[in-house]
Amino acid sequence: MFGYNIDLSGVKSRLRVLANAQWRMLGGLAFMILAMAAIQYDELVAPEVNRLSDGWSTAATDFRSRLASFTL
Repeated sequence: MFGYNIDLSGVKSRLRVLANAQWRMLGGLAFMILAMAAIQYDELVAPEVNRLSDGWSTAATDFRSRLASFTL
């Protein structure tokens, strides 16, 4: 019936600016979390994986030399 003619373009643009800032903040936070996870992986997990890999390599080399000693 009687509608008010209100210009909401300023409100919409302000909400867009706030939403963009929110997404940029969330993206920065996600990047920071991934960077910290990568640092923790390099410091804690990678040395253990390297140790396990060296252990398997040593066991395989030992098994190969023992297997080669059996000649028919």
